[in-house]
Amino acid sequence: SGELDVSIKPARKPLTIFFSDLQGFTGLTERLEPEQLTELLTNYLTEMSKISIKWGGTIDKYIGDAILIFFGDPVEKGVRQDAISCVSMALEMLEKIDELRYVWRERGLKIDLNVRIGIHSGICTVGNFGSEDRLDYTVIGNSVNLASRLESNAKSNTILISEETFLLIKDKFLCETQEEITFKGISYPIQTHLVKGFKDEDVEISNSISGVVPGLRLYMDKSSIEDKEEVNKLL
Repeated sequence: SGELDVSIKPARKPLTIFFSDLQGFTGLTERLEPEQLTELLTNYLTEMSKISIKWGGTIDKYIGDAILIFFGDPVEKGVRQDAISCVSMALEMLEKIDELRYVWRERGLKIDLNVRIGIHSGICTVGNFGSEDRLDYTVIGNSVNLASRLESNAKSNTILISEETFLLIKDKFLCETQEEITFKGISYPIQTHLVKGFKDEDVEISNSISGVVPGLRLYMDKSSIEDKEEVNKLL
């Protein structure tokens, strides 16, 4: 758009880094036809990208089914607000995944894709990297590696965050303290937290309701309902 100087001028600054990937996706590639796999992955990445843009995230890259997003550059809202926006985005993504599962099943794809999310806030090097012929706008540094490690240690459909991110967002979100994790290449243990949801019950990140219990899978988009009586009868 001409708003940034396209030159190799990386800068050190505080960012919040988001990593996610689909658990069991490798096995899925063996079960689906290439056309089905392409449609599913495109659908998934498109919906996740829409949510990222909504919350002001910068999409760094797609690595197969994995997504790397960061907050704090080129648009800065402040370290705390960037972290809050990132976690809000992650919660909405989990809700959207519930909706996508339902949509995929309606299309005849009997699959249960589960997402793992890791988030860390810290100092990173961000900017254009590469050769004189090809530049890549991206982030590098230990903070990026830590976010990736958190994602790989997260359980299915959960958001695992570091202590640094927790201290920035603890007033807005319900979190559950987890065990300290020692990662290879990091000399000290990392305190982790599990994001459970918003503290303020009046805050809604989407119009959808979803849930799964034995014998029932429910998804409802409140914004699309036209006849409430018909919905009540169906329920």
